[in-house]
Amino acid sequence: MNPQKSTQWVDTMGIDAVTIYNDKPYFFLFADIDTKDPEFLLKILVIFQRRHLSCYHYETTKGYHVISPTMLNIREFMQHKMALDFLDYRFDTIRLTKRKTDKPILFFNHFNKHLRRKESKSLHNLLRNIYGYSEIEPNENYVNTRLCYTQYSQLKFQVLPEAIKPENAQLWEPKPLSSHGTLNYSKIMTNHE
Repeated sequence: MNPQKSTQWVDTMGIDAVTIYNDKPYFFLFADIDTKDPEFLLKILVIFQRRHLSCYHYETTKGYHVISPTMLNIREFMQHKMALDFLDYRFDTIRLTKRKTDKPILFFNHFNKHLRRKESKSLHNLLRNIYGYSEIEPNENYVNTRLCYTQYSQLKFQVLPEAIKPENAQLWEPKPLSSHGTLNYSKIMTNHE
């Protein structure tokens, strides 16, 4: 009988923070939150709101993903990213592949109310299609852009059914070290005098 694996590699699709429109690069701001604390999510959403960056968010296994389809030039991206530097996250790619434990509800916050910046219609519709919502209403500030994807492997831990059962738990009492096999400092000193 072979032992069960406790881990496995899972192929994952992510979207990169860069997009191309009219042969120019633009960037999206992402946030990966590793806590379910609603106050922490609110803190992140306020950062997006104050910067007038429309965003989607959804609940993941460990927390939340926040994705903005607002197109930023490199200077704007770096400036807004600095406001999120306290997150333990790289900001270049965010996972798109849905997991069974991700919640099926997508939320949208239209913080770009005055439409100061263009938004990627392609990213809007990609997220809406993944979650089964209708495509976004046409608007002159929603433009088609080329999206960049990344495929990568993640190590996923398996929950082993027999490991969860209390009757399978094995506890060992710590045993004191016996004098056999341990060094006795006084014997060493007497042999060398």
